[in-house]
Amino acid sequence: MQEIGLEEEMRVVIVGAGGFGRIALDVLLAGGFGERVLGFYDDAHAALAARVRGYPVLGDVEMLKSMLSVEPAHVVVAITDNAARLNIANALRRLGGQFFTAVHPLAYVSDAATVGGGCVLAAGAVVHPDAAVGSHCFVGPGAAVDRDSEVGAGVWVSAGCVVGPGARVGARAVLGPNASVGRKAEVGPGAEVEGQRHVGREGA
Repeated sequence: MQEIGLEEEMRVVIVGAGGFGRIALDVLLAGGFGERVLGFYDDAHAALAARVRGYPVLGDVEMLKSMLSVEPAHVVVAITDNAARLNIANALRRLGGQFFTAVHPLAYVSDAATVGGGCVLAAGAVVHPDAAVGSHCFVGPGAAVDRDSEVGAGVWVSAGCVVGPGARVGARAVLGPNASVGRKAEVGPGAEVEGQRHVGREGA
């Protein structure tokens, strides 16, 4: 996982000042990174409050791109729409942008698991051994990514969702609240699994 050492002076910015942005900020604050957060960038900044929990809304994404050309910072892209989140992240990556993985102190990530850059893991999220979570995913409170499973880039794993052992979830998929992806089951790229629905695998 990509982390910022406390001895470094790197700062963090959040793209998106809406609901997901506030969750990302909360996770950063819980992790002790409050003093390193510069603020928010949001294309709707003109219609937003000047500050979110005391942190300034600094401008739109184009302003962030200009800022990154002169001042390095780690970025958390906190936009709910999966495709838009990946598009912005890829645009920033082409400019040399770096991404921060925000993990709540009450989340658990096995040392034998991998979590890509730019993810946000809420309180109570669990990633078990030999699981792989792609970049720019959200793993909600109480969600579990079980052993040997793969979650593609830009996936939204809602609160209480379970990705079973050996399951495969394609990029940009949305797993609703309390959804269950069974052992070795597959969810295609961009698919949506409704909350409290079980996706199984015949013969598993």
